Amino acid sequence: MIIAAFILSGCNDQDAKDLGQDTGKLVETAARSARNAGPVVAVNTVLGLRKDLDITGLRVTAKGSTVTIGGHVKTKKEKATVLELAKNTKGVDKLIDEIRVEP
Repeated sequence: MIIAAFILSGCNDQDAKDLGQDTGKLVETAARSARNAGPVVAVNTVLGLRKDLDITGLRVTAKGSTVTIGGHVKTKKEKATVLELAKNTKGVDKLIDEIRVEP
């Protein structure tokens, strides 16, 4: 807060207004990112605990409780296991499959 007051003391009215709006947008973006991180962390943790899965070729993203898994695995069995685990992870309401099988 002290830093914000220091910064604002050297700003004109328009700069102060712009800074306030930018700060508000930053707070909204940070909150959205934090909400989206929950399902991503949960799915990555569940998948990472499985020593029989190579998840290095996968990427997990989320928008709310909708999780998208993309990238590649080596077998159809691996793909099915990844999707089943992700689908059953707490916090995942919808799963979008963008996984490719590349032996």
